[in-house]
Amino acid sequence: MKKTLDLCFHGTLDPEISDILQKISYSLRSEFNDFIAEISDPNKNNLDWWVQGPASRNTFSSPLFHYYTTLHLLSHLGKDNNLLFKEIIVDSPAFKEIVNVLLIDIGAKECKVSSKNRFRGTIKNNLLMPWLFFVKFSQMVLARMILDRDDALSDQPLTLIDTFIMPGYIKNDRWYGSLWDNLSASQRRSTYFIPTIVLTPLSKISSVFKSAKKDVRNFLFKENYINYKDILFAVGHRSRIVKIKIKPIKVVGCDISKLIKEELRNNSDMMTVVESILTYRFIQRIKQLDVKVKLAIDWYEGQSLDKAWNLGFNEFHPKTKTIGYRAFEGFPFYLCAYPIPIEKEAHVLPSTFAVQGEATISTVREFFPSVDVIVIPAFKAQYVWSQSNNVVDKSKHVILITLPISMRFSSEIINRIAKSYHLFNNIKEVIQFVIKPHPTHFIDNIKNCLPEWPKQLLLSKEKSIARLLYISDILITEASSTCLEALACGIPVILMENRGGITYDPIPENVSSEMYKKIKTQQELITAIQYYLSQTELDRKQQKVEGLKIRERYFEPITNEGVNRLLQYN
Repeated sequence: MKKTLDLCFHGTLDPEISDILQKISYSLRSEFNDFIAEISDPNKNNLDWWVQGPASRNTFSSPLFHYYTTLHLLSHLGKDNNLLFKEIIVDSPAFKEIVNVLLIDIGAKECKVSSKNRFRGTIKNNLLMPWLFFVKFSQMVLARMILDRDDALSDQPLTLIDTFIMPGYIKNDRWYGSLWDNLSASQRRSTYFIPTIVLTPLSKISSVFKSAKKDVRNFLFKENYINYKDILFAVGHRSRIVKIKIKPIKVVGCDISKLIKEELRNNSDMMTVVESILTYRFIQRIKQLDVKVKLAIDWYEGQSLDKAWNLGFNEFHPKTKTIGYRAFEGFPFYLCAYPIPIEKEAHVLPSTFAVQGEATISTVREFFPSVDVIVIPAFKAQYVWSQSNNVVDKSKHVILITLPISMRFSSEIINRIAKSYHLFNNIKEVIQFVIKPHPTHFIDNIKNCLPEWPKQLLLSKEKSIARLLYISDILITEASSTCLEALACGIPVILMENRGGITYDPIPENVSSEMYKKIKTQQELITAIQYYLSQTELDRKQQKVEGLKIRERYFEPITNEGVNRLLQYN
């Protein structure tokens, strides 16, 4: 019987189709970068272009890479008239048109294409920008009321560090770890963090400002320096973006320019777009205040916010040294984290990239071999050097589950764990699963993943991954930097692959295969857990040896020389 093929962004594919898409997608990474360079070149001097989804290459939020690769998937499946599907489901009107054209080209005219609408309604779209103006204007007013302006900013050259802030993560810095603790008194005086407020309702903005004001670190909030004209300019993005011209461009013989235009007009994350433009305007405002910036450090993932930050400093502070702090090893499908030459031409890249281990240099340079890279200490994950001899309770097996940013896949992981538990037979009474939500998740959403939580599944409120890993025998995850950190501690990892789409695999190719298992089925999960729980003491000692190799390659220890290398001191 012919089946239905779900090609929606974040849709679910049959496992065998998912495997084919995984291989096709990996082979197309470089070609897709060239495609982005081609459509970006006419717009490379346009801020509005670089804060949008297509130019970002952020595969978590922009569907363009998904559509690009699934068109190739259809072309592949349609060879020799072998497209055995009665219906294809898509979530984009433009993509529906393109798929219909492709089906005619490959001789699959009988296959029906149905469309779900993933876009907001016209009324919601029209109300979105006024609402965002209200939110950002309210934040600006509250900042003026609560925060003080530092009149001494122009007295000395400053180091400005891009970061994020939200309730619960003010004193606990999940982005830069122990960086502040390793600065000298003089370095601290000239170092300021520039936070972007995330996942914070308007009702809690005041408390965030007040908590940051009491913190030992120096903060400069953008909201205290921008004005209402900047906010108007940011929300005016929607009227400017419709003027961007996209020339016809073909993929597998189909013109997909309409698809790009559709995404520009229906970006699902306009808050990030507005925040990115305001970051750019903030950098302009501090230039007008004659603030001298000797070094600007960007928490670099290559997203829209990063591009706006670097463009702002390259344009308004051209003598400032810019560093992209890339404190993780890239996932192959998280393309925005890999710089490409067109971004350098457009001045949206930092002048230098800072990585936390020698082995990461090659991945930063994968698509841009000449980019400048330095190795600096692993401030965010320095704990791996003291966790190598973690002590676990032999009477209780603790299996830590760190959830990825995708709420849909997090729910799938939790359900797969819950369904597997009763199959562990005589050892299930001594297994405790500890679930650590991603910081972007709301606890209530996690709780809703299961109608009833078994007592063996503990939803942890602990923010420190170090404390959780210290008591764990095994880590289960997908698309999480905690994967490499666990391996560096000598803790084996079970990577739960995405059965219905591409997997954001965080395990580097040079890691010993004895340290991890990649699983898809329920039985593979059970077998992997039993395998690691039944290991001998000799096996565990060998894992510690492999963990040391990973630490040495991916986690540079903290030294004064390393700190000064980041801060550009001779």
